Amino acid sequence: MNKIGIRELFGLIKNIYLNRETGLLVCKFEAGKRLICFINGNIRYARSGIEGEQLGVFLVKGGFLDEKSLAFHLEDAKASGDRFGQYLCDNEMVSEADIKETVKKLVQHIVIRPFFEKIEEIDFEKKQIALDPALMLEISTGNILLECIRELDNPSFIENVFEENRDSVPSFMDNPMLLFQKVSLTPEEGFIFSRIDGHLTMGDIEKISSMSRDRFVKILYGLHLIGLVDFSSSQDSSFYEQARKDVMENIMEQAESDTSTTSAATSELSEKQEGFVKEVTAFYEDLERINFYQLLDVAQEEEIFQIKRNYYKLMKRYHPDRFTGAQFSVISGKLDEIVSRLTEAFRILKDEDLRKAYDMKLKKKETEKETPREAEGRTVSKSEISFRDALFYVSQGRFSEAIEMLNRCIQLNPDDARFYLELGKLQVDNPMWTKKAEENLLKSLEMDANSLEGYETLGRLYAKTGRQESAAKYFAGALTLNPESEVAIEGMKELKKGGKKSGGIISKISDIFS
Repeated sequence: MNKIGIRELFGLIKNIYLNRETGLLVCKFEAGKRLICFINGNIRYARSGIEGEQLGVFLVKGGFLDEKSLAFHLEDAKASGDRFGQYLCDNEMVSEADIKETVKKLVQHIVIRPFFEKIEEIDFEKKQIALDPALMLEISTGNILLECIRELDNPSFIENVFEENRDSVPSFMDNPMLLFQKVSLTPEEGFIFSRIDGHLTMGDIEKISSMSRDRFVKILYGLHLIGLVDFSSSQDSSFYEQARKDVMENIMEQAESDTSTTSAATSELSEKQEGFVKEVTAFYEDLERINFYQLLDVAQEEEIFQIKRNYYKLMKRYHPDRFTGAQFSVISGKLDEIVSRLTEAFRILKDEDLRKAYDMKLKKKETEKETPREAEGRTVSKSEISFRDALFYVSQGRFSEAIEMLNRCIQLNPDDARFYLELGKLQVDNPMWTKKAEENLLKSLEMDANSLEGYETLGRLYAKTGRQESAAKYFAGALTLNPESEVAIEGMKELKKGGKKSGGIISKISDIFS
């Protein structure tokens, strides 16, 4: 762990956000620890060991619970084995909507406080996050960064930022993944953003703004933190007017969307949304068969300017941040794949040499006839692409999409042991899928008898379900393959003690914060 100042903290959160990283941020203070869970760069949950930063306390502050009865309810919930929020809902003490809103306020408080207190140590660990969907929140890290910089009271920091960048030319980040993110700008922030043209310096824009230096620098630095602008030398501004217009339209759309869903959040799709889901699904299914020109909807001889314009238009339409509600969960993985493919297409077509090589590849493909062997290879290739996507979803904590993709892998190529192994590993911790996990893991070992992970995972599964002899058999098999297998050694120790570890979602959540 490392000590960190305010500038470094802003930089760390910015990098997690802009690089869409997944992991756990641990902040240590004199009063205790705060832990913040990120998935794809956005905040999904947080927990605090500091007194007063617990759900019960916030429910009392919100007037939903009586302070005198709080201790009793906490003990009763603990005895019942339920999470406190679930316990309150089940006993009709607090509504589910009020619980969710209070949890969101608590998490935002936990996330914002590190910017205003002395941090003793901080560490970000990139790791797989297994979080119960019931606990997962939709909190934009970009909006949190903006909120923190708005409230910051640090004159020397503000002055240093201004002096360092007075003669720099603020410019748009040439990345639509950042330009079309979901953020809520104030009218003042929107005005400053609208003054950026790739020519005016920071000092020039300050004069135009007629704002205090403190307010002006906070706005521009906030736009920089969330990746909308960068401080650099003058850039090509040929696309600025359209980009500015698109970004402002996107921000207005997000504001309207937030207003319309505040009073009644729903997981049901409107007729318009259903049409969009069908559109995304069809586009996703076409990705494998269309080339980069068709993907970006341009002719093969098209000029780079039009290619860039179409790329920005498509990225705006399919940007994942615009569709984060529960009603869009069915297409979240598809949107990620679409924008990934759009970005790859633009990377190739904007580079003269890469584009020439790609054109030659297309020409060669048109003149060749596919043989049966090549057709078989293409099927295998599709399964490999799907397997890669499945592993990506696992790394992002999107397990239902990973399972869907692994099932697709098995349909495309049922003779690959890896697909059954990874599917079994994902299912092993869910009691509802124990039988399926066992079948898939046994199938993987049938196809690959030397799979260390197969033996280890089956050992864990049998230990969790109380089948001690079977667990010992497979842990022993793992130790035969690798005498230093930590999973098998630990499993054998637990079996000898007669202990049995609990499994499922609840233990995974506990592991996140251990």
